[in-house]
Amino acid sequence: MKRTTVFLPDDLHERLSQEAFRSRISMASLIRTRLEKRRAAKKRSKAQTDPLLRVAGIYRGPVISNSIDEDLYGI
Repeated sequence: MKRTTVFLPDDLHERLSQEAFRSRISMASLIRTRLEKRRAAKKRSKAQTDPLLRVAGIYRGPVISNSIDEDLYGI
């Protein structure tokens, strides 16, 4: 495990400190848990928001690859 320093606004530090106290864990542990949850949520949401994944397997018409960027992403 690596040690790092993070500067937090006073109000955020106080909220984290109070939550850690109520949860009976260290602030470091609380912050690590929050960061890991955020990372996991981003991985899940990224896969769910890709327009290509939403239409995968449902298109039955002529070749779509000619205009795929425009049709799916508006590019």
